[in-house]
Amino acid sequence: EDFRNFIERDLIEQSMLVALEQAGRLNWWANVDPSCQRLLPLATTGDGNCLLHAASLGMWGFHDRDLMLRKCLYTLMDRGVEREALKRRWRWQQTQQNKESGLVYTEEEWQKEWNELIKLASSEPRMHYSTNSGNCGGVEGSEEPVYESLEEFHVFVLSHVLKRPIVVVADTMLRDSGGEAFAPIPFGGIYLPLEVPASKCHRSPLVLAYDQAHFSALVSMEQKEPIKEQAVIPLTDSEHKLLPVHFAVDPGKEWEWGKA
Repeated sequence: EDFRNFIERDLIEQSMLVALEQAGRLNWWANVDPSCQRLLPLATTGDGNCLLHAASLGMWGFHDRDLMLRKCLYTLMDRGVEREALKRRWRWQQTQQNKESGLVYTEEEWQKEWNELIKLASSEPRMHYSTNSGNCGGVEGSEEPVYESLEEFHVFVLSHVLKRPIVVVADTMLRDSGGEAFAPIPFGGIYLPLEVPASKCHRSPLVLAYDQAHFSALVSMEQKEPIKEQAVIPLTDSEHKLLPVHFAVDPGKEWEWGKA
């Protein structure tokens, strides 16, 4: 029991666990069906590379210290064979979001946005900050490198690097100290490696949590009771609405963007 308490205290992101459970986003399924296991967010370094750290921890049990996953992510965006199809999917989804806010980009602005997305994925550090903070940005005062924080499109690209679905558990709104919502959080949902043949993909998803600008891997704890099912996660929220599938539309090579 003492060892279990040590594990929970030192290896679990307690603040993230509490926040997402209270928001009704995480582990609500264990209340509906007691045979389902709770998932726990692993403590993850906050140095701007937390998305890749979380993925590495979830699959292999260690951080992406050598930036292997980040370099693969950058390479795929910069010169991978799926690059143009991924770019179209990103532009389609971004166009729909822009319509909601009345934004219209020129071709030059679209290219600038795309170049910026690639630049964010670089393995070159942004600056040298401490890694003791709770979010991906880090805090000033140390010689540890800090990398650019990544966006939801990078999660989508990562699913192609891993050839594996990714499910992100997150609240839908950023809230102030009084609990009032003031900005949307776009990360939650399902990311499928749609440009990879299904026969080459892993069927079981990598499950991540996102809260306070920080990613963590969601893992189950080994159970003493054999009645507990293997770890599963619903593809709906607690109101039984399907989670969004991000970047699901590729309009095709012949699509004329000006007429969208």
